[in-house]
Amino acid sequence: MVETKTKQNTFWLWSNAIDFQKRGDVAYWLPANIAATAHLSHKLSGVAELSDLRFSPSQNPEDKFFYIDISNINTSDGYYEKTEIRNAYAPSRARKKLERFDVIVSTVRPNRNATSIILEEADDLVCSTGFAVLKAIKINPFYLFVFTKTPYFIDQLVRQTSATMYPAVNENDVLNVWIFVPSEKDQQKVEQIVKEAFQLKKEAEAAYQESQQLLNDTLGLSKIKKTLQTAFWRWSDEINIIARIDPNYYQNYFQELKASRKKLKTVKLEALASLIDYGTVPTSPDAPPEFGTPYLTGKNIQPNNLVLDKLDYLYTDTTEAIKDKAIRAGDVVITQMGTVGNATVMGEEQKGWFFGSFLIRIRPNRNISSEWLALVINSDFGKQQIQQAMTTASVRTNTDLPTVKGLEIPIIDKKKETQIANLYIQSRDKKALSRQKLQEAKDLVENLIKAPKAR
Repeated sequence: MVETKTKQNTFWLWSNAIDFQKRGDVAYWLPANIAATAHLSHKLSGVAELSDLRFSPSQNPEDKFFYIDISNINTSDGYYEKTEIRNAYAPSRARKKLERFDVIVSTVRPNRNATSIILEEADDLVCSTGFAVLKAIKINPFYLFVFTKTPYFIDQLVRQTSATMYPAVNENDVLNVWIFVPSEKDQQKVEQIVKEAFQLKKEAEAAYQESQQLLNDTLGLSKIKKTLQTAFWRWSDEINIIARIDPNYYQNYFQELKASRKKLKTVKLEALASLIDYGTVPTSPDAPPEFGTPYLTGKNIQPNNLVLDKLDYLYTDTTEAIKDKAIRAGDVVITQMGTVGNATVMGEEQKGWFFGSFLIRIRPNRNISSEWLALVINSDFGKQQIQQAMTTASVRTNTDLPTVKGLEIPIIDKKKETQIANLYIQSRDKKALSRQKLQEAKDLVENLIKAPKAR
C-alpha cells in the first residue's frame, strides 16, 4: 500500500494499482484526476483519426502557402492567424497540410490549450508538426473542437506530459484521451453555437479592418509604403547624434510618417487628458480570484484588445493604499516597457481594477473619445512617435510619462472621428459576444458530460 499527502487531502492506493515505471508523481494518481474521466465513454481514437496529409515545399519552391504555428493560435477562443510564406523559405516544421473541419491540437505545453478548428476551404494551408491534426470520423468536428477547450480534455493531456522545462505529449497521447459522445442532436446544438461564435468573430474582424482603413486614410498613412531599408545614407546635417544615432531612427518610412504628421492639426496628449500616470507595484502576492481584485500587467494589454484569460489578482483588503490607481471606464492603458506602446480602452467591467507599474494610464477629457485615442496611439501615427523617442540602449526598451504626454494627437472632423471610433466599438462588442457564445458552447458540453455522471 502507498500512502501520500497533498495540500488537498490524504489518499492511498494499492501498490499494484500504481505503475511506477510510467509515472510516480502524486498529482498523476490523485483520485480526483482519475475520477474525472471515469464516466467518459469513448477513446478519442474510436471517433477520430490522425490526418496523414503532408506538405512538401521543395516540390514547388516558388509557390506560396499559408502557415499556422502554435503561436498563431488564440488560446482563449481558438481563432488563428496565418502567415504567407514562399515554399523555398518554409520552416522545417511546416509539414502538415490542413483541410476544412480538421481540429488541430498543440502537443507542446498542452496546458496552454492551443487548439482550433479549420473552417476554410484552402489547398495551401499548412500547420506545424507541433500539432496533432484530427479528422472527426464518428463525431461532429465542432463538438470535438469545443471538447478540446474543456478541462476534461486539457487535464488528461497535462497528466500525460513528459519533461518539465518543455512539457509535451505525442500524437498517440492525444488519441488516447477519453471523450464523452452525446446524441447527434446535442452535438448539432454545439455546432450551431460555435458557428454563431465564429461568424461574430468574422464580423468583428471586418469592422475592425474597416476602422483601420478609414483611420489610415484619414491620417494619410495609406500612401506611405512600409519598407525596411537594409542600406541607406543620410547627409550629416540630417543626423542629430545627440538625440539618436541608430539607423532605424532615420529610416525613410519613419521620416515620411514624421512629414505627414506635420500636415495635420495636432494637439499634445497632455492637453486632452485630465490624468496621465504610472501604475503601481503589487501590494500583495498573487491572490485567488475569490479573494482578490484584478491587477492588469503588460501581458493583458494588446493593441485595441484587452486579454483577460490570464489575470493576476491582489488581495482586496490590501488595496486601500493604492485606491488612486483604480481604473475607471474609459481609461486608456498603455504598455510602458517590453512591448512598448500597446494601448487599449477599459470598459465598465474593469472599473475598480488596478494596473501595474510598467503600464501608463490616460484619462481622456470630454473633448476626445477614448476609442479614438487608443486607435491613434496603436496606429503607425502614434507608434512612430513612441518608437523614435523611446530608450533603446537599455536591456529592455521603454517609454516614459514625458513622451506619452507629448504625443501629438490629430484633431479631425468630429463626424469622421465618431465613425471610426464606432466601427471599433462595433468590432469590440461583437468580439465580446463571440467569446460569450464560445463559453456557452463550452458550458453546454461540460453540462452534457456532467449529466450522465449525476444520474
